[in-house]
Amino acid sequence: MTNEITTEMLDRKIAWCEQKLADAKTAAIQRMQDFYFEKTRASANESWPETFSSQELADALGVESVRYRIYYSQDNLTCRLFVFRPHCTPFETETMLGMGFVPAQDGDTENIPNQPVEEVEE
Repeated sequence: MTNEITTEMLDRKIAWCEQKLADAKTAAIQRMQDFYFEKTRASANESWPETFSSQELADALGVESVRYRIYYSQDNLTCRLFVFRPHCTPFETETMLGMGFVPAQDGDTENIPNQPVEEVEE
């Protein structure tokens, strides 16, 4: 065996480098994405269950601040916290999903379900 570099070796090395470059570009793709987290409570008199603060979410994503909005059901027993990520990376998507968020779809702000209310007869 010699120490010569053949054309086939160079072709393999170039193909390997091109594949690594393509993989890196795919990993860095950013896109707009909304996520939501749903909370429910048994009574409108109860406080909402604690989950995490917006600062904790920002820290987990490695950003300064997070834009969010909250929508409530008509019976005020369900709320959805929507977080908008204007340049969402695959890392942010994994982080959000790991925290219990769901990717939002069109109409998720309007179709917040009312919770069944148990009526007690006395």
